[in-house]
Amino acid sequence: MKLTNALQTLLLSTIILFGGTACDNENDERISSTGEVLIEGDQNSIEIPMTRTNWKVASVTYPDGGIMSDENGYPVQLEGMGTVRFHWGYIIRDKADALTIQLEDNFEGRERGMIINLSTSKGLYSEQILVRQKECTNFYQIESFVYHLEEGDGVQDIGTQPWGINWIDKSTDKEETRKMSLYPFYNAYVTYNFGYDVSEPFQNWFPQEENGYVDMPEDIVNGKIIFEKEKRPFTYRGIYYSELREVSFEVDLVTQKKNAYRADIYYKRLLVSYTLTLTRSGSDTRKVIQGKLLKESPYDCSPIRHEVTDLTGDE
Repeated sequence: MKLTNALQTLLLSTIILFGGTACDNENDERISSTGEVLIEGDQNSIEIPMTRTNWKVASVTYPDGGIMSDENGYPVQLEGMGTVRFHWGYIIRDKADALTIQLEDNFEGRERGMIINLSTSKGLYSEQILVRQKECTNFYQIESFVYHLEEGDGVQDIGTQPWGINWIDKSTDKEETRKMSLYPFYNAYVTYNFGYDVSEPFQNWFPQEENGYVDMPEDIVNGKIIFEKEKRPFTYRGIYYSELREVSFEVDLVTQKKNAYRADIYYKRLLVSYTLTLTRSGSDTRKVIQGKLLKESPYDCSPIRHEVTDLTGDE
């Protein structure tokens, strides 16, 4: 009986010993000082104090459960000191007892968020911090936009695109031919993009009803940039009708025949450098962005080729 009592005492002491150690290392107190933070929509940062130092960022997810990746495509994690970059901000640990969240302007048109999953170093305890960022409504304005020519800039031919139309005439006119006008440039569009090294589309930086409009180069002659009459939206991908759209060519139409008209549309590519300076109301923030405008446009066409064939029973 004495041996049994001694064994029970020993087991009870062991349980108390290990239980006390577990509580000291992984107690019920939160790692972070808060479970949710709300950050303004402008570029902003917040430092979240931690109640202990033996923690790590195990992962970061979106509110819908998707895993957030860093700038290299790997899941966001941070163990120890360091900085992790993701597509709209940074997670920074430069202190043992604090975590800094630094977010860029939120021009996505709605509130956005992420869930930071924390755990102790050994992973015996975990918790979450919900980070929400408001939508940014303090948009940028274009202070200045300047084009300049650098090495490699200029204008060059980039080949042709085929154009054609078939015209079947079933009229009963006595005339064998008559004149008509064709518009080979009617659907020949101008495409352009302002290239830049920024993580999000610039058009999000402007109110939708007030897109940033800038001068559009038409040509480069003797080292001088010639501009179009109209300004165009500053955007990553833009498209508009060519000024040649209403240019017409008079051709013969052979009556009671099938008339096929063909031509080649000549295109050129314009490359020019630019410097854009942006400011925002009520702030000293100024962004200076450098990039390239790449524009492709029609500038001429070959003589229109005309082929005449007899009508078939199906035509």
